[in-house]
Amino acid sequence: MEPITAPNLKLITKDHENKWVALSPDYKKLLAVGDTLADVLKAAKSYTEKAVIKVLPNLGYAPYLYNPTE
Repeated sequence: MEPITAPNLKLITKDHENKWVALSPDYKKLLAVGDTLADVLKAAKSYTEKAVIKVLPNLGYAPYLYNPTE
């Protein structure tokens, strides 16, 4: 398993605070934004691999490793 790299925070703005976001595995593309984890997973379901993050106030983040095979 490869180590997780820090996401490109330039993609995450104040508009994303308190929301969930899905990013491409290389953290270079924003795939989906939603109020709940379920919303983001549904919106980004066509992407097999993704990094899902809960954006905290002051642009902090909490990563969630999503693996549909588990």
